Amino acid sequence: MANKDTFEAFISIVQDKIMDFTDGSSKPNFEVVKDEVREKFDELIRSQGYVSKEEFEALEAIAKRLESRLDELEAKTK
Repeated sequence: MANKDTFEAFISIVQDKIMDFTDGSSKPNFEVVKDEVREKFDELIRSQGYVSKEEFEALEAIAKRLESRLDELEAKTK
């Protein structure tokens, strides 16, 4: 599951739990809660070894360039 999808699922669960504890007249602003939780959630995800799609793609591009450079160096030494 993508990081964004995981976060949205997490927010949905938190939202449902908050709704259970509040009465109909005082619904909290979920956008504020969502923004506050996103930072902590991202930290939690990173601490578990996950990276965002953008970070993964950047690292993948670097790895491909390094592999290409190694291939060139190996070809020169033959």
